[in-house]
Amino acid sequence: MDNLKVHKVKGIEEILESVGTKVIYLSPYLLEFNPIDHLWWELKIFICRFVPKNLETITKLLKLGIKLCFSKQIKKNFTHCCYCTN
Repeated sequence: MDNLKVHKVKGIEEILESVGTKVIYLSPYLLEFNPIDHLWWELKIFICRFVPKNLETITKLLKLGIKLCFSKQIKKNFTHCCYCTN
């Protein structure tokens, strides 16, 4: 898990371990193991291809880019970051 404070509140590890999960915390920040950062990277590339000149255009492109993110791509990001996707 990442090091978000809510993941470290008392009892979380015990709950996860009680169902057979081994809790492993990631280093404070690792881009390579963050599937959300991979998604943002792809969205930034998509938006930059159009060289938007104003916030309205950026917003429209961002909405379109999110709609174009197929579940296959999102699953690939999670797999790449070593998350189980079965």
